[in-house]
Amino acid sequence: MARGGEASVGRAWAAGLGERHLGGVPRRLVFVAVGAFAKAVTSLLNTTTVYNSDGLLHLVRSRPPGRPLITVSNHMSTLDDPLMWGFKGFPSTDTKVARWVLAAEDICFKNRVMSYFFRL
Repeated sequence: MARGGEASVGRAWAAGLGERHLGGVPRRLVFVAVGAFAKAVTSLLNTTTVYNSDGLLHLVRSRPPGRPLITVSNHMSTLDDPLMWGFKGFPSTDTKVARWVLAAEDICFKNRVMSYFFRL
């Protein structure tokens, strides 16, 4: 049992919701919002350099359905993974090319609202 007698939200809600949940609308909204935030941060608030972005975009867009693409970032912050996808040229509205990363249970699944958000 977690704090307050509540079962661990991360373990209780471990499975992702995916495209079928409410017609995929919440997932698309979250993806667009996070993509817009990432683009704003990387474009307006930082100087960002992405090397070989054309190669990465080609790999993301051209892989067959169901084939995974593993990407690794040398990051300094928990925001680096989501912000890395805000670089120019990455489609921020196409959930089919969404990049998902491992998430820390103690950060992303603190309560039911955050758990719902990160499972979309």
